Amino acid sequence: MAHKTPNVLSHATYDQGRCEDGKCVCFPGHSGPDCSESSCPNNCNDRGKCVKGQCECHPEFSGPDCSQTACPGNCSRRGRCENGKCVCDSGFTGPQCADESCPGSCNKKGSCVNGRCVCNPEFTEMACPGNCNDRERCVNGQCECKEGFTGRDCSERTCPNGCSDRGRCENGRCECSPEFTGPDCSQTTCPDDCKNGGSCVAGQCACKEGFTGPDCSEAACPGNCSNNGKCENGKCLCSVGFIGPKCGTQVCPNKCSNRGNCMRGRCECQRGFTGKDCSQCEKGLTGPNCDTGESKPSASIPVRDMRTKPLIQKLHSQF
Repeated sequence: MAHKTPNVLSHATYDQGRCEDGKCVCFPGHSGPDCSESSCPNNCNDRGKCVKGQCECHPEFSGPDCSQTACPGNCSRRGRCENGKCVCDSGFTGPQCADESCPGSCNKKGSCVNGRCVCNPEFTEMACPGNCNDRERCVNGQCECKEGFTGRDCSERTCPNGCSDRGRCENGRCECSPEFTGPDCSQTTCPDDCKNGGSCVAGQCACKEGFTGPDCSEAACPGNCSNNGKCENGKCLCSVGFIGPKCGTQVCPNKCSNRGNCMRGRCECQRGFTGKDCSQCEKGLTGPNCDTGESKPSASIPVRDMRTKPLIQKLHSQF
C-alpha cells in the first residue's frame, strides 16, 4: 500500500518546528505559518502585543508576559511594584514614592513637607543641640551634618581622609604624628626637613647639587671623588694611588724616581732606565745615570740600540 507523502512547506519550517500533514507544528517560542516568527510567553496574556518575541504591555500592565499590574510612574524608581502598588524605599512615601517621608510620620501631630515636619501649633519637633549650627537638618533630635562637618551639633570640621589614621584632626586640619606629613598625613617625613633647599620624596631627601647626606647637611664632593676616595666637608680624601681634586688621577710609584713621566699610573722611563718606578738600569748599562757599559765593547760590535750610541762613540775616542 502506497503511503501518502506529506506536502513540504517552504524553508522546511526553519528547524523551528515539525511538518505534519503539510502544516507546521511550531516548537515553543516560535509561531507563524512557517514557524519563522518568535512567540511571546503566554501570548502576553492578551494584555499587550508581541514584537520580536517580547511583550509590549498595555500601560496598566507589566512583566515579561504582561501578567502583572503596573504601578504608577514606575514608583519613581524609589520603590518596588507589588500587585500594582508601590512599596516605597525608606525615606519615601506616596502612591508613586515621589514624596520624602518624615520620621515617625510627624507623630500625627503635624504635616510632612519635603521630608520635614511642619508641626501643629501646640507641638514642636525634637530639638537638636545648637540647631546643628545651620549645617544640615535635625532628625529625631540628632544632627545630620553636611559634608565637611561633624560632631553632635555639626560644629567640628572634618579632616581629609581622616588624617589617614596618622594624626589627629584639629578644626579641619590634620596634626600629623612626627614621622608623617601632608594635608592628610599620608606622606612620610624626612630627617630634619632636608636642609639646604633639599626636597622630601617618599621619606628620603633629594638634595640640591653641592649637598649630600641623609638631611642634605653635608657639602658634596665633585664627581663623588671618582669613587677613588671619600668626601669630608666637601673635599676629597683620595685613596692610595690617586690624586687630584676629584681623585681622578692615578699616581706612579716613587714619582718614577724623577727618571720618567707618569702616564695613567704607569711610568714611561727615560733612555737607559727601566722598572716600575724607573729606578733600574736597562740591561747592559750601569752607573748613576745608566749611561756606562758593563764592559768595553769591541770596535766591531754592531750598535743596535741608538740609546747606547753616545757611549759607543766615547769608547771609540779612547783608542
